Amino acid sequence: MDLADVLDRYHKQIVETWAYHMLNDQSSRYSDEPAEELTTLIDYATSCFRKALVDDQWTDLGQFINFIAHKRLHGGFTLSEVQRAFEQYRATVIPLLVANIQPPFLMQTLLRLHQIMVSTVTRFSAYFQDLHEELLRNQAKFLEQEVADRTRKLAESERKYKILVEDINDGYFVLVDGTIVYANNAFAQMHGYESHDILGRHYLDFVAPESSAAVRTAYSGSRDGTVLASRLEYLRLHRDGRQLPTEIMAKLTSYGGESANIGICRDISERVELERKTREAEKLNALAKFTASLAHEVNNPLTAIKMNVQMFSESQLPEKDRGKLLSTTLHEIEQIRRCITEMMNLTIPFRLNCRFVSLRDLVEGCLRIVEQRIAYQGVRVLCRLSGKVTEVWVDPERMEQALINLLLNALEALPKQGRIFVSSRASWEKGQPSIHIRIADNGPGIPKEKRPYVFDPFFSQKAGGIGLGLGNVKKIVEAHGGRVEVTERIPQGIAFTLVLPQK
Repeated sequence: MDLADVLDRYHKQIVETWAYHMLNDQSSRYSDEPAEELTTLIDYATSCFRKALVDDQWTDLGQFINFIAHKRLHGGFTLSEVQRAFEQYRATVIPLLVANIQPPFLMQTLLRLHQIMVSTVTRFSAYFQDLHEELLRNQAKFLEQEVADRTRKLAESERKYKILVEDINDGYFVLVDGTIVYANNAFAQMHGYESHDILGRHYLDFVAPESSAAVRTAYSGSRDGTVLASRLEYLRLHRDGRQLPTEIMAKLTSYGGESANIGICRDISERVELERKTREAEKLNALAKFTASLAHEVNNPLTAIKMNVQMFSESQLPEKDRGKLLSTTLHEIEQIRRCITEMMNLTIPFRLNCRFVSLRDLVEGCLRIVEQRIAYQGVRVLCRLSGKVTEVWVDPERMEQALINLLLNALEALPKQGRIFVSSRASWEKGQPSIHIRIADNGPGIPKEKRPYVFDPFFSQKAGGIGLGLGNVKKIVEAHGGRVEVTERIPQGIAFTLVLPQK
């Protein structure tokens, strides 16, 4: 057999043997290649070697060398790994040549194989090295461009940052160990100095004495990590001695490789003055409303009293009519007294005298106080108190006042034969026991849009109502640490629930 016969007859065996050794070479990246893809490449390479060995046709082998050089370089293969792969072809073919070619022609064939392999490996190595050097040059150019771009961007960022810091109206500063190492123009101007007069001085030099302790505490807390970035209002010390309201926001960071505090301070003189004027306006507005409402609530009964007194003194009235005038006058005087009392209760702080009392006794006592009114209107009261709560921790006198207020409100809202529902239940809120006391009625209710205002002073839906009773209820319940909930009663009416924390 000649060389062509051997290569053609054992083509498949050459491909399989060559692929087997490559896939099982754990020292190279070929072992990670997909078997089918690698076998296809080896089959093509075997055909290219056959054309070069037998027909002296190098075109296909040259193209394969260029292709495999690009593929293996971008795949991260080393030069020696690919060289060993080519040498494996020689190691696979030689045993077949020795076994099938007669000695007179064997040496010539082996020499031909050696020449082809040397030429192939040499061409591949040179081309692979050229590609590798080109890749390194391109990477170097890319890195140079990347460094140049980042340097340019960093310089641009620093320029913009400096412009931003210098042009902002707020004061910007950097402290290292309590010493000012940087301050923008705004910071210097806020304190009446030039920038160069600020640097190197201690930060407390620019804080008013009465604010020094608070600012020092905040600074120490930020240094030891007990206080994160926070907002603080203080008085700054101006060069001319003025103490001006200022707001500061600072945090711990790194500056020039050292631990530092950076912050922004802002003059809030206008805001503080506006807040002062707003508070004064709110007080005057509240006083005006209070005065107008008091005048209105007192003036109406006084007008009726005046007319009754005039009629009583100027005419000869029957005893029966005189009695009616006196009764009406006393009623109007009682209205004035009740109005003043409720206003005082709403505005004057009070102390609680809490103790454990029977909830049932408290509720039934309140119902007894208003039982004549209940009977007169023919109202039915349905009382259902939870057996799980027998005693409550309250000020009994204050709580009686709140419950009676709610019962009177319900009675005033109800028509004859209406119903009042009194109930209680125990609950847990935020890990603390609570008691819910609910007083509801089946009256006309309160429109949803008006419910947020029911506790406001002088808000009332009743003709002749003062509008202070619910405000007092809310004040009493909140003094106990509780809250009042207003909800619609289904199918009709309104419900007030007192939620009271318990021991």
